Formats: sequence, structure tokens, C-alpha cells
Amino acid sequence: MNEVGHGQRARLWISWLVVSALLGYGVVQTVITAAKLFTS
Repeated sequence: MNEVGHGQRARLWISWLVVSALLGYGVVQTVITAAKLFTS
């Protein structure tokens, strides 16, 4: 296993973490907005 492969794997993990965080944030915001609409 060389350094290039390891670096690409780390970058892939970071990119997936960023995508997951953004998706999770969007879902949370949607749930909060929906809760406000239904409870008001």
C-alpha cells in the first residue's frame, strides 16, 4: 500500500463525511421546519 492510495482513501472518507453532514443538516432543518408548521 503506497502513500498515494492512502491519501486518496482519506480524501474519499473526508468527502463522504462532508456529504453526510450536509445531508444530515438538511434533514434536521426540514424536520424542524415541519414541526414548527404542524405545531403552530
